[in-house]
Amino acid sequence: MHTQRKAARFVVGNGGHYIFGVKENQPRLWNAAVDADEGIDSEHPQYESCTRGHGRIDRHRVWAAPVPYSMQFPHAGRYIIIERESSTLDDVRTSIETRYYVTDLVSADASVEHLFRLTKGHWGTSSLHWVRDVTFNEDRSQVRTGTPSHPRDLAQFCDRHHRSRDLPLGQHRSGNPPIRASARSHARPTRHSDRTLQMTVREPPALLG
Repeated sequence: MHTQRKAARFVVGNGGHYIFGVKENQPRLWNAAVDADEGIDSEHPQYESCTRGHGRIDRHRVWAAPVPYSMQFPHAGRYIIIERESSTLDDVRTSIETRYYVTDLVSADASVEHLFRLTKGHWGTSSLHWVRDVTFNEDRSQVRTGTPSHPRDLAQFCDRHHRSRDLPLGQHRSGNPPIRASARSHARPTRHSDRTLQMTVREPPALLG
C-alpha cells in the first residue's frame, strides 16, 4: 500500500528512511527484484538466523542487492531479499517463501543484519492484521454507511476500536492455547474472562514526593 513514489519522496524529504514491501502489483519494481534475486549467491547468504518456537523452526536467509537506476524509484538504493523456511520441530520442512523489500538505506546506513531486523516489523504487522481480519472476523464486517455523518463517526470509532483490540490480543497471546482457541474459551465463561482481565490490570505506581 505504501510502496509509492510519492510516499518515498515524502519520507526522505522529511529526513526519514523507508523500507517498502515489493509486490507484484508494482511489476517493474517486482521484476527487477526477481532479477536481483537470480543474481545473488544463493549458497552464501549475507545474513542468516534460526529461531525455534511456536511449534516450528524458522530459518531466514538474507541478501541485499542494488536497485537498478533504470527503476527511477525515488532514493531507492537496495533491495532486501529474505528467504524464510519453516519446519516442524523434527526439522521437516513445511514451507519456504521469498519476500522482497526496497529501501533507501545504503550499506553505510545499515548492515544486512540491521535491515533484516527492521523488516521484522513488516512481518509482525501482517500477522496482527491476519489475527484481526480472520480470527476476529473483521473481514466479514457488515457495517454499511447510511447517512452522510456515518463515515466520519465510523472513522473516529475505528481508531479507538483498533487500540482496544490490543488488550485482548495481548492477553490471548500470553497463554499456551492458539489465539482462536483462547478467544473461544474466553467467549463462553464470563467469570473466566473477568478473572483474566483482572490479572492483566495493574495498579499505577505511587508517585514519589
